[in-house]
Amino acid sequence: MITSEQKRAIESNAKFILVKAGAGTGKTEVLSRRILRLLEDDPQLSIKDMAVITFTNKATENLLSRLKLYLYHQWKSTSQKETKQRYRYELENLNACQISTIHKFCKSILDIAGPIHFHDFDYSPNFSVTEASMIQALEHTFETWLTQRLAEHMEVFHERFMPFHQLRKTILDTYKMIRSQGLAIDKVLKLTKESLMLETGNSRYIKQEIVALLELLYQNHQEFRLQSLDPDNLLEYCFKLLTRDPDIANSIKRSYKYIFVDEFQDTSLYQTGIIRKLCDNDPSSPKLFVVGDSKQSIYQFRGADLASYESVEKWIGNNGDILTLSTNFRSTGELVILVNTLFKKIKENYPEIQFKPEPLQSNHKPQEPISLTEAYHWILAKKGESQPKLVAQYIKSEIERGASPGEFAILFRKNYPMIEFADELAQLQIPFQLIGAGNFFNQREIIDTYKIINFLLQPNKNINIEEALETIYFNFSKNELGRFWADIKDSINNRTPAQILDSIYQLTKIRERLIVTSPQAAANLNKLKELTRNLNVKENIQLYEYQTWLQAMIGSHKEEQLSDIPTGENSDSVTLITIHKAKGLEYPTVILPRLEETLSKSVLQPAVVYNKATGLEFCYTPYYGDKTIRLPSPNYDVTVESYKQDLYSEELRVLYVALTRAEKKIVLVGNEHCPNNSICFQNWLRLI
Repeated sequence: MITSEQKRAIESNAKFILVKAGAGTGKTEVLSRRILRLLEDDPQLSIKDMAVITFTNKATENLLSRLKLYLYHQWKSTSQKETKQRYRYELENLNACQISTIHKFCKSILDIAGPIHFHDFDYSPNFSVTEASMIQALEHTFETWLTQRLAEHMEVFHERFMPFHQLRKTILDTYKMIRSQGLAIDKVLKLTKESLMLETGNSRYIKQEIVALLELLYQNHQEFRLQSLDPDNLLEYCFKLLTRDPDIANSIKRSYKYIFVDEFQDTSLYQTGIIRKLCDNDPSSPKLFVVGDSKQSIYQFRGADLASYESVEKWIGNNGDILTLSTNFRSTGELVILVNTLFKKIKENYPEIQFKPEPLQSNHKPQEPISLTEAYHWILAKKGESQPKLVAQYIKSEIERGASPGEFAILFRKNYPMIEFADELAQLQIPFQLIGAGNFFNQREIIDTYKIINFLLQPNKNINIEEALETIYFNFSKNELGRFWADIKDSINNRTPAQILDSIYQLTKIRERLIVTSPQAAANLNKLKELTRNLNVKENIQLYEYQTWLQAMIGSHKEEQLSDIPTGENSDSVTLITIHKAKGLEYPTVILPRLEETLSKSVLQPAVVYNKATGLEFCYTPYYGDKTIRLPSPNYDVTVESYKQDLYSEELRVLYVALTRAEKKIVLVGNEHCPNNSICFQNWLRLI
């Protein structure tokens, strides 16, 4: 059944349309039906005349699946030969249409225009997309910079506060922060240098080192990616190309009659710029249909910029239609009332946090009299009690009362606690599936594989022999290590890193052993081989280069999810998943653990932040020793206060996304002794 709100979004003929779609309001259905309606109304129109931009590959697959179903139904149900032939043509060409993520969309534009040469970037369709050049540039930067400082007998002021590995992480995080926000690095550094003129003492020297390292990293990154680029470059280059080359921009405009953008609240500065370049007031430009919900913008760490979303909302408001989808089809009436009530109270109690919740309407009438306690359940751990154990016991008791394991999803703010909860479920023999558990490169099986690679490169080095013996591969057996070396040594030089990994696995039978004791570890080794194969295809690297890459991945704590473990044909299992991964999904019962946790100091007070007026500002505490000592640059504290408000606003949006995944019930898991003055999910939820 289509609501009047949905009908209006499907049938509006405005050139520019923004649909503000609340959680569970059927936005994908509306987007799919609108595409179908346009095809029905215009016999000359093809799906090839449309570009549909999604946020993830999974969303692309979901949309393609729906469109395939609708087009098949149209083909099957019509008896007219011409119409039947038309829909068959649309079905056959569906997979070749421009329905993809923004990164793939940008790459397609760059490929059409390429090769490209500008003063600040080059692009060729033959370039590979990889992050390896970033790691190489980082290593080379520090090696060069430190060598120069030593040669000139200059002090490294950062050394007073942190070891080099921490400095490396700080510089990398800062570089990524600047790029993710769509800022020009040269302009940021110029602004920082100008503010340096007014600073003295240690603050001045620290900033000078930050600027010097970032300048060198930027230069090296440009050089190391001569034949490659990273995903963010695709957006940056595409925006610059469309801005500087009107002929290309006009050519792309003529290629499409309609552009659709899903999850527009997660747009970045570059994405917004690209859409505005293609969909302007030129009569020949495509019509634009975007779907978004500012309450569900939770990807600020990837460059999502709410100000960009709001600027487009204002622009469309002046030139087209802004429509609303507010009827929630997912959750019970009690749950919808609960969410509306909670965020109304949060707004009243925390006016300093910017969050504008438009209330949802329920498609399901609540039972009379209304009892919100049916919609949620608290589990509060006493001192010394284990939350993973309490959650596992709760699910066990619900299963014994007739519930199915597949009804439950445990949603996590961060991915590091997931394994602990999975272990407790395993103890009670409750089936589960892990989706998006993180810190892949710091799992023991990955680190042990890195030690084996070290051994293969320098087999006569005592430290490498000792470390290889300690791994899960050999468990201190010198005989096994000796046999392994005899079998593999002659093939090292003529095999790719992925082939060498395969030989390591086969000769040691590690996967066969792990599949019994640790299926997750076995799956992770398979994933490592797949990542290695993909890396080698793009980079054609040797074993020593692979060792450098793997070392960098481990040392930088790069966020990479563990391999998903397939649960077989029976999908009746508890789902463990991060809130970000769960966006767009739904579960009968949602369990939210660790609600008492506050944001860490490193998140609330990052080492380096950006100030629009003064450039980069920093605050350091000693890596070792007294953590109460602070060295902030002059404008750090005022900058970080504004940053915190943005951070808390995003935290509220994360909580909103988590709560609106539930169909029937929310289980809230916290700590009985959570301080009342903590800013955390538990205290916000207490307002219920």
